[in-house]
Amino acid sequence: MPFESTTPAPAPPRPPPPGDAIAEQFALADSLAALAASEQAAVHARRVAVLKGDADTAELNLPRVGLALSGGGVRSATFALGLLRGLAQDRAPAEPDSSASTADDTDGDARTAAPARPRLAAEGLLGRLDYLSTVSGGGYTGGMFGRLVAAYGLAEAQKMLSDSGASVLEWLRRNGRYLTPAGSRDTGIAVVTYLRAWLAIHTEFMFACCLVGLVVVAPHLLQHSQQWVDPAGWERWYSPWWPLAVGLWAIASPGLIAGYWAARDAPERESDGHGGGRSDAVPNSVRQRPGARDGVFMLTAAASAWVLWRLLQPGGTVDPLRYGLNWPTAGLLALVSLASGQAIVLGWLWFTRETYALSVARLRNWLTRALRVVLLASLALAAMGALDRLSWWVLEEFLIGNQWLWGGVGVGSVVLVVLRALIQPLQQIAAETSKQAQNWLPRLLSVGSLVGVAALVTAWLTVLQWFVFAPETFSGLRDVPAVLRAGLLLLGWLVWMLLTAGNAQMANTSSLHSFYRGRLTRAYLAVGNLRRSIDKDHPHHADVTTVVEGDDTRLANYRPEATGGPIHLVNTCLNQTRDDQSGLYNADRKGTALTATWRGFEIGPEQFLGMRPSFDAGTLGRWVAVSGAAASPGAGAYTSRGLALLVYFLGVRLGHWMRAPRERVTLRWLSRLAWDWWPKPLMLTSEASATFFGVERPWWYLSDGGHFENTGVYALLKRELDFIILSDASCDADYEFGDLENLVRKARIDFGAEIDFYSQDEASRLFSMDPAMITVLSPEDMANNHSCRGVLLARIRYRERPGPDGAAFRPEGTLLVVKPNLHDALDVDLLAYAQKHESFPHESTGDQSFDEAQWESYHRLGEDFGRALSDDWLAQLPGWHSPAKHNIRISARLSGSKGEAAPRAEPLWRRGARATAIGTTLGVGFSGTLLLSMWQVQDQLQRNRSDEQTETRQLFTDVSKGLQGVDGACPQIPEHVVTQASLLFELRGSAAMRPLEQAGLDRLAGRIAEECRKDVTSAPGCLSAYQRMQSDLCTLVRKAPTEDTALNYWHPGTSPEEQARAAGRVWRAVAGYFPSFPGLGRLPVEVATAPPPAAPPVQMQVPQTEAVPQAAAAADAAAEAALNIMPLRACARPGGGSSTLYLQIYDEASRPAATALREALQAQPGNLVQVAPIENVVRSAELKQQRRAVPWPKPTFVLHDPASDRCAVALSRFIGPPWSAAQAGDTEPVWIRGLPRRLQATPGVIELWLPPVDPANCTVCDR
Repeated sequence: MPFESTTPAPAPPRPPPPGDAIAEQFALADSLAALAASEQAAVHARRVAVLKGDADTAELNLPRVGLALSGGGVRSATFALGLLRGLAQDRAPAEPDSSASTADDTDGDARTAAPARPRLAAEGLLGRLDYLSTVSGGGYTGGMFGRLVAAYGLAEAQKMLSDSGASVLEWLRRNGRYLTPAGSRDTGIAVVTYLRAWLAIHTEFMFACCLVGLVVVAPHLLQHSQQWVDPAGWERWYSPWWPLAVGLWAIASPGLIAGYWAARDAPERESDGHGGGRSDAVPNSVRQRPGARDGVFMLTAAASAWVLWRLLQPGGTVDPLRYGLNWPTAGLLALVSLASGQAIVLGWLWFTRETYALSVARLRNWLTRALRVVLLASLALAAMGALDRLSWWVLEEFLIGNQWLWGGVGVGSVVLVVLRALIQPLQQIAAETSKQAQNWLPRLLSVGSLVGVAALVTAWLTVLQWFVFAPETFSGLRDVPAVLRAGLLLLGWLVWMLLTAGNAQMANTSSLHSFYRGRLTRAYLAVGNLRRSIDKDHPHHADVTTVVEGDDTRLANYRPEATGGPIHLVNTCLNQTRDDQSGLYNADRKGTALTATWRGFEIGPEQFLGMRPSFDAGTLGRWVAVSGAAASPGAGAYTSRGLALLVYFLGVRLGHWMRAPRERVTLRWLSRLAWDWWPKPLMLTSEASATFFGVERPWWYLSDGGHFENTGVYALLKRELDFIILSDASCDADYEFGDLENLVRKARIDFGAEIDFYSQDEASRLFSMDPAMITVLSPEDMANNHSCRGVLLARIRYRERPGPDGAAFRPEGTLLVVKPNLHDALDVDLLAYAQKHESFPHESTGDQSFDEAQWESYHRLGEDFGRALSDDWLAQLPGWHSPAKHNIRISARLSGSKGEAAPRAEPLWRRGARATAIGTTLGVGFSGTLLLSMWQVQDQLQRNRSDEQTETRQLFTDVSKGLQGVDGACPQIPEHVVTQASLLFELRGSAAMRPLEQAGLDRLAGRIAEECRKDVTSAPGCLSAYQRMQSDLCTLVRKAPTEDTALNYWHPGTSPEEQARAAGRVWRAVAGYFPSFPGLGRLPVEVATAPPPAAPPVQMQVPQTEAVPQAAAAADAAAEAALNIMPLRACARPGGGSSTLYLQIYDEASRPAATALREALQAQPGNLVQVAPIENVVRSAELKQQRRAVPWPKPTFVLHDPASDRCAVALSRFIGPPWSAAQAGDTEPVWIRGLPRRLQATPGVIELWLPPVDPANCTVCDR
């Protein structure tokens, strides 16, 4: 590999002067060899700078040392800061130069000491660091240190870090709450930032759902506007998508399955005797003729299809427009597909020029892939049908005002009790099999996220269905047909896409990346800004909430090694969940490492792109923030669709889209067009669906480097360093070493390197371990240590290669792991904090706001380790002063604690175990109270039902007694009996009526109907009583069941002709706003239909002469006089008799106004309209426990007989306040609709549906 090295290389030539730095940067070739050469020169140059120009060969040729700061948020950053400060405080005495000679003074009495030999670690161990590799939270501190070195030089930076009273430490300590450093004011800023990001992502999702919703409702919209299919045959499918899904599966899958079975392997045959034995197979050049069984199977399927067609054709059963997709039709399609699929496959095998084996293999592959496509397409159609029907059902429930409170309480109570019963067994199982329980968590999270997204999509589709189909949306859209409403949504979506789809940066600006980057930059990187004064006593002090120029720096200009610091490697994760041609895809990793420096970008283990001026390199703050972007839809190996959906819709998106430095592949023209013109929706869709293509797209999605490898050692292993110090401050309370395990595995796979850990006994044998300083522990002993500062030590064996003598050998290196652990010699305040916080020093990474005690405890713990790591102690380890050569005999296992067999010793400063545990589940008393409450609710419901049945029985008895002696020829019925009878008939079909009472009510209705057929007698007073009975009781008995007609999926309330006329009116109204375009008012297609039935009679137009106006005025006056005498004469039936009007209201607030309308109609002469008692359809539905009616937005006449249209027009003139006031200025104040075909029509019957009124604006409602 290009980074391979066996011994320290001789000093390379000095790097070019600073004036040529830019030219050197952009001249770097795209190879790891060029990168290695550049870094080797930079390491030499930085060592010369630290040595202040003294070219000490021994110091210049010391082994290369790297420091890795792991991820872990602010916890890792604070511990790493303490470790850096401890390393900076090391003051090793300078060694005298043994080669220098002494000289006598002029008196010969005194001798002058030789000058001290400069050393890299003379002013602190930070001078030994050639590389600094950071991930996530380690990047906070690593970037701070790099900026400090770049601004002040390494020597001054070490002094600032080692000084406990320096302003740098005070600044960092003060900003431990880096997300909200200013308290409530910053909390408000964080909240509004989050809300802005959340609103942006959900706005994008709303427009995405708009397009999806328009596709989902397209078949319903087509049926609503054109009504081509017969609802009687289609409504059993609930949604048109479901028969389409079944039809697609029936017409495609049988043929694909039969074709696969027909593509059989060539049969083996006996040898012809010339070669002896059996031949391998039929020669590939021989074509296989279809066998007899194939022909019989194909002919049987075809014959069955023909017979089924002949049987179904006479009855017209195979008629999709009338019957939809029924099972006979589906069977016919399957048989045709079966025969066709086998015939096509056999024909292909017969006529193809390819060898038989190759043709069979390709056919099987193609047929399997095609079957997968058909399956996915069928499932997609079925899913759209489910969304269509579910959103429609929710819309109906919303419009009728159903309350789900009791049902929700009941279901929630049952679930709560079940969870209460299962919580203890589940906790026990989780305690015993914690690993398996943890594996279930992502699955549950994924399922929960998918369910949540489905609910969110359903909610938006419900809004879309409401906007398109609901009769009452906005007052301005009341008369706009559904197809035009859908067109408005499509127009809005197109405008949004044209305005925003090309804004690629919106995917980043709509996330929390900018907020996160800004806070990190000012809290950590700003310490290296010479324009900012971080001293709080400085007169020009700027706090962390103030943006100052120079707080951040461009990545291309960030070179701490130029002033003696280490080469800083910022590690991120390039997400990839789809296979491509790059060779980087791994289905388990779902991403690869991307390391950024000013030299360029390292991608994976073997690729490098040298920096160019055109690269989207950004700033150091961007890369530090991306390296810590843990909450991202793309999370490397942790990526799942459920997690991506959850993070996406919560708006917690910290990942970053970076423009690809260089095109890797040539995309297809459609993909290229989409990424060039509509990158934003593609990026957001990729995030929501966790679909990332790595380097194969023009934009790369980057996230936390810990999503690939969390220690930061990966980039240092690539460079085969001699000595690596790892600050591993990940959250690992049980010391399971998951991050180290991941590192060991990736090191072996990607670099061929083996990492073996020392046991404590092996380390004690080889090295001198002072318990007061540092002790090398075995991995399994780390969790049970509290008597010393414990670290882990490992041998690194790099990839095998030929040596100078030609023999194979493996260079070695050393890995020293500093992992937070507590011991008895720590400071009192730190141990006191640990006593109060049992999870310290492995508190949750989710805690990103450290208070003073928490910050100081982690910082002090890291500083304690850093001060203990002296140059003398490190010198005994291989790889520090000389090339690494380990003598390890038995390596330790990288595992957690020893388990239950070895009891864990509790330190004195740790709290003892409590005698009793505090329960975290629901108590028994609460569960008992809940069960009692549920029982009381159930008992109350049963009592209410019993009371209803008792009241119904009493009402039936009273009505039967009141109507016992009624005579239809001259009825004498009290008014209260009529009212009681009206209430009783509203209960028809209700669960409150027992079967015996229902039968009695039917017999009572039959008896009243017989009385209603009698003729009136001439006795005094009989005529008025007879008319009253006809309009009250008789209309109640003859009333057919009514259903909601304002909103119905398969039976729209308006005909296609009415919708076309409404569209024409809307079109002409819109055209009125554009008088400059006179042709706009003409419809593209003229709809030749009869005048609407709701329109009043049109007066005949005559020529304008002097005499004609007088004649016309006289005719109008006569017509007006006749109208005043008998305004409802249009309601007379052609064969004699009167029309019947049923008044329907939705609330009791409308009853006074409806009663006034009924009385006005009953007072009209001629008795041409029988007005039935007013029915509150909402109350009737509640009594019958049925779905309530969806209100019409306007007074609406529903005609059972098309000949009643003129009667409806005459009746509409009587509709006054409050409905006439509500429709003031409306061009169509009253709607007239025909009865849906699913209902049985009664000639002469008209239904008038009166919408709810506002009692505050109703003067008649108080009557």
